[in-house]
Amino acid sequence: MTARNGAGTVVVPLQELLEAMSDGVLITDENGRCTYSNPSLDLLVGMKACDPANHEDAPIWISLSHQAEYRRLITRSLNGRIPRRPQSIEWDLTGPDGDPIPTTTKIIPMHNGVGPSAALLWIFSPAPGEMRMVQDPRRRELEDTMRRISDELARVGVGGGPVVPDSAPAHPDLELLSRRERDVVTHLMQGHRVVSIAELLEVSEHTVRNHLKSIFRKLGVHSQAELVDRLHSTAVAS
Repeated sequence: MTARNGAGTVVVPLQELLEAMSDGVLITDENGRCTYSNPSLDLLVGMKACDPANHEDAPIWISLSHQAEYRRLITRSLNGRIPRRPQSIEWDLTGPDGDPIPTTTKIIPMHNGVGPSAALLWIFSPAPGEMRMVQDPRRRELEDTMRRISDELARVGVGGGPVVPDSAPAHPDLELLSRRERDVVTHLMQGHRVVSIAELLEVSEHTVRNHLKSIFRKLGVHSQAELVDRLHSTAVAS
């Protein structure tokens, strides 16, 4: 993989690393066509994830509830509207037995500097209880290397800026929340509501509402106003 910018050319040997990762990896090109899946993704979904080669449709192993969102992201990329920073979303994949596999999905745009559209690197990280593949003892080292490569791609303008830091207000109960749920809380505390949070996080309003339901359940509150009041009171007291 070669990335070009005004500073010169950077050659990044990614394929061997992607082949060794335990997280599933999919690559779609600048035209929205599927061009690569790594062995871990193939194993996770029980098929060659990129077959047929160069298809443009949403993969059948992405759950029906998220296929429209997949197509929306592809369309936004084709129109040059995909954010340059990496995004994280929570999606279900469909496993070999047809059961849903909860994942945290990272989407990394890879602009080549020629046009507005970008190839997309999709990394599917199954929830801890859903890891279905043999663990490579070098996995942690390899995935740390992958993160460093992602940072370098961002630095030279291929992947955009760094991931937005977690800036949710300090509160011990927030440790119960996922990273994406804390992102929702952060924007909620900044005065945003469902529509604007969905825009900021590049997800559907339905997804934001599902996150809010999960947050309410975990923190024992019943409304956005009650959540904000609780966290604001804690911040003032501290």
